[in-house]
Amino acid sequence: MRLAIVDDESVYRSQVAELISSVYGKADVSCFLYADGSELIRSFENGFKLDAIFLDIEMKDIDGMTAAKKIREYSKDIPIIFLTSHTELAMDGYEVDAFRFLSKPVNKLKLSETLTDLEKRLKVDEKIVLKKDGEEIVNPVSDLIYVEAANNCVRFCFRSGAVELRMKFTDAVNMVEELSSDFIKIHRSYYINLGHVRKLSATEVILDNNETLPVARSASAEAKKSLLEYIRRNGR
Repeated sequence: MRLAIVDDESVYRSQVAELISSVYGKADVSCFLYADGSELIRSFENGFKLDAIFLDIEMKDIDGMTAAKKIREYSKDIPIIFLTSHTELAMDGYEVDAFRFLSKPVNKLKLSETLTDLEKRLKVDEKIVLKKDGEEIVNPVSDLIYVEAANNCVRFCFRSGAVELRMKFTDAVNMVEELSSDFIKIHRSYYINLGHVRKLSATEVILDNNETLPVARSASAEAKKSLLEYIRRNGR
């Protein structure tokens, strides 16, 4: 992950970076340190890509809330984690869709929980790219409800509608499997997203788009186990 840490106090910048590295491992995360909000904004203006931002609210130059509002002009989705010693300011963060609030000094356990949730969020935001008629169709993997084998084609059912491609079902399953571990095969013709399951029985599954799909007898026990594990892992 590529993380920005923005704080006008160098001690706090370094402390948060060291904590992140100790929790996550230096090989798996890169921390980019900024002394104020204007430095961060300039990096966005120059097209620098980040996965998330740890942003101090109280800074002398451009405060964190102002910087966050400016960042939202460049990215509506990037997770922003506010750092603050004044928790009463946290309510203002909802204006910029803050991902989390961490009190200063940062608690290692709370930081670890935030990084775990952040990883889930970033994984959810993975994109699946389908090529059809010379064009690329891009959707978040989280919006893919299920994949269906349909004769010699494969049907990808998204929230926004279905895309049908001429390809092997096994190839489609492998492609989705590389992007997310939240899918399971419930039938020789169906590969579903556990995040869209509304109700599961031994013979069928009802999805949140109100479609009902069959569950093969041989897949029933594993489907139930996978759904329970998904709920435990994601807290729903």
